Amino acid sequence: MKPGVDYIKLNDEQLKQLKIEMFSLLIEVDRICEKHNIQYFLSDGTLLGAIRHKGFIPWDDDVDIQMFRQDYDRFCEICESELNKEKFFLQNQQNDKHYNWVFGKLRLKNTSYIRSGQEHLKQKDGICMDIFPIDNISPNKYIQKLSMFICKICRKILWAQVGKKAASTIYSKMLFKVLSFIPRKVTIFIFDYFSKFYNKKETTFLVCHNLAGHIYKREWYDQTIIVNFEGHAFRAPERYDDILTSRYGEYMELPPLDKRHGHSYASFIKFSNGLELEL
Repeated sequence: MKPGVDYIKLNDEQLKQLKIEMFSLLIEVDRICEKHNIQYFLSDGTLLGAIRHKGFIPWDDDVDIQMFRQDYDRFCEICESELNKEKFFLQNQQNDKHYNWVFGKLRLKNTSYIRSGQEHLKQKDGICMDIFPIDNISPNKYIQKLSMFICKICRKILWAQVGKKAASTIYSKMLFKVLSFIPRKVTIFIFDYFSKFYNKKETTFLVCHNLAGHIYKREWYDQTIIVNFEGHAFRAPERYDDILTSRYGEYMELPPLDKRHGHSYASFIKFSNGLELEL
């Protein structure tokens, strides 16, 4: 559990319904990518779930995929005409001026998923899955650290709208209050410049500048394979063992019981069937 945060504790049936909603998002992404030959990869806990459980990790409550930056940009462009807009909408910094995350989200219309501490945000809402862009990064470790540090600072500035109300201490809230006055466009420009700087160069390393940032070897993504996730075929990196080991260590071992919980802490949820959950 996340200390100091009050959130909805889903029972088994509610978690099952949330997974059904998220799975529909993943199916839509796969449909578009297969139709338009766009490369994507199951990632993070979703990739781990596919390999270890052939589907969702039993206690997991989110869905993640990765795309190379050029595929991510193309996906966003194609969604303008290809996405089933009666059911879904793609959210990013360009089409939602109140959205400050550095990756895209595909959201399910007529649903709601509001995270604790983010009730005041004006961004569009809905049950979602995360789409993380992957960028090239310098092989030089010092430049890697500099790039990741700058991108981390930018993410903190963009998160300040949340931090100024939800940070754990008064001093942190005051700091985020100050950071919240830095213009959004300036912060996004700086982040884009440093995160994409090496994308026109051939590098041996990749980075995912999402919530934490993580460096991968390019060779791990050279080939894809088909994996089973909840009875459906999805794409994953052929070198998933290297990727999962770098992220989780002995990933086939189940974590201790106290670590078997999700990481999306919601204060309000509305499912597509009309069921509402609230603290």
